[in-house]
Amino acid sequence: MEKKGELLNQLALISDLLEKANVDAKSKTVIIELDEKNFIDTFSSIQQKYGRSIDKPQNTFSIRIGDVDIVFNTNNV
Repeated sequence: MEKKGELLNQLALISDLLEKANVDAKSKTVIIELDEKNFIDTFSSIQQKYGRSIDKPQNTFSIRIGDVDIVFNTNNV
C-alpha cells in the first residue's frame, strides 16, 4: 500500500479517533518503533513542522496531539 499524506495530519487523525473512542482510559499513548533512518527522518520532519531547532534525541522522542501522547522509539542495538 502506498503511503500518502503528511505525517502530522495522519497522526492528528489517529489522535482524534482515539480521543473519541468509547473507552474510559486514564491515558492514551501510541508507541511507534522505527529503524534508525526512519527515526531520524521522522524527527527531522516533525522538527521542521514545529519550526524550532531541537537536539536529535538518542533513542526516543514524543509529541502530544490533543490528549494523545505519541512516542517514537528506535533501538540502535
